[in-house]
Amino acid sequence: MIRIRNGNHGEEGFTASPNKYPNKVFKDKSCRQCGEVFSPVGPSHHYCSDSCRDKASTNNYYIKNYGVSLGEVEEMFLEQGGKCAICKQEGFKMRDVHKSSLNLDHCHDTGLVRGLLCHNCNRALGLLKDDKNILSNAIEYLEGATTIPKGSRVKWPEAHDTSDEE
Repeated sequence: MIRIRNGNHGEEGFTASPNKYPNKVFKDKSCRQCGEVFSPVGPSHHYCSDSCRDKASTNNYYIKNYGVSLGEVEEMFLEQGGKCAICKQEGFKMRDVHKSSLNLDHCHDTGLVRGLLCHNCNRALGLLKDDKNILSNAIEYLEGATTIPKGSRVKWPEAHDTSDEE
């Protein structure tokens, strides 16, 4: 059975093995990610390590979806000190498969990248529909909202029971 290699499943998915070729070995070649020379185990083996393959895959994802390279995202991460651009926290990974605790935020109208945000801040902007007026209203609400101290909550009048009355 021939298995088609899926980009993130490692070397076990290569479509060919050296025994299918007369000399049973493949010529050394340069890694497409780091340029290091390595001995491939198949004709579709383009990266010297799983790490290089993952970086290339991530780079392609960023370029295809956001028009920026992995290098530019890493540079943004360093400029932001590894923290969310809004709350200044490190964030957290939603799942173990995620590579970063920060999300690449972008404008849904223009597609332009704005910065790196933690999950909660990214979600908050989405829930507020990236609308500055809604965000401004939320800020206004927080600044003007009156709070009731604990233990002194307003007692609502009990409902008048009319079942006994005739």
